[in-house]
Amino acid sequence: MPIIDMHTHTISKRVEPLIAGQYDPMDNPYRRDMSPESRATDAEQGKLLPRLMLDVAARREVMQRMGVDFQVIAPAPAQQHYWAAEELQVALSRVQNEDVAALVAEDPGHFAGMGTLPMRFPARAIEEAVHAVETLGLRGFQIDTRVENLELSNAAFDPLYARLAKLRVPLFVHPLGFSHGQRLGEFFMVNSVGQPIEEAIAISHFILGGVLDRHPELDLVIAHGGGFYPFYAGRMDHAWKVRPEVKRLAAEAPSSYLKRLWFDTCVFRTDLTEALVAMVGTERLMLGSDFPFDMGDDDPVGLVNRARLSEADREKITFGNASRLFKISKVGA
Repeated sequence: MPIIDMHTHTISKRVEPLIAGQYDPMDNPYRRDMSPESRATDAEQGKLLPRLMLDVAARREVMQRMGVDFQVIAPAPAQQHYWAAEELQVALSRVQNEDVAALVAEDPGHFAGMGTLPMRFPARAIEEAVHAVETLGLRGFQIDTRVENLELSNAAFDPLYARLAKLRVPLFVHPLGFSHGQRLGEFFMVNSVGQPIEEAIAISHFILGGVLDRHPELDLVIAHGGGFYPFYAGRMDHAWKVRPEVKRLAAEAPSSYLKRLWFDTCVFRTDLTEALVAMVGTERLMLGSDFPFDMGDDDPVGLVNRARLSEADREKITFGNASRLFKISKVGA
């Protein structure tokens, strides 16, 4: 069967001109909390990434080395800019969605696209979601783990979640650093520790905030194997048992909701892949690399192949689940 990588990124060259002079890039928690050493490394990475993100031939070359046949491409999370005022935020989402769609159109036999949404303005986000799906042909949307000061369990997002469920497209939740990461600057902990913290917080809000109960048809994908949450779910379940404020909005123990979420395999170790399978099963686990960032997995196929899995389960993770979620019916020319 073909191999689908559902977690890859691109950039839009049209974003930076729209925001030039309107904000301080150091307000972004990822850049704000990063050590000078890590900023220097990122700057070197920045020289290499645009070609890998925007050149279809370059992407295909790396895909061949990785053993991947098809990529789902999402915007780079750094370009979401939820701080922006309404019309600017809508424009930022629109150019990214158009640019993802244009990149996919260069080779639709090997690529599908996810867009992004102006999340701080949910009514406009609904409009953009409908346009991106029905006009641009995008298959889902990437959002951050929070929207400025709003958590993803906020009731303001309920109409958007309901509309996305009706559109039958997933939300891919992907953080960029940790909102309060001032202690994480050294040793690149802003990424290696901060990202999985954010993912655990987002999962907690979806479960304990009642989002999954209110929107059982909403498909939520959590990046990087769900961060820390699936590997520490026992503590979450214990809190739900003994603390009334934890179970107020969640009808069941938190771990029982994990099989209603989707996850990628970007956890880097075979034993952690197997632990993730033991916790969430194989029906909603998909191969994901985080291409082309240096924190991505450059051998995601090998990771899945080394895990103790049946051939049927391996096929679900590398092809079947992503093809079902993103409606990928044909791979190749």
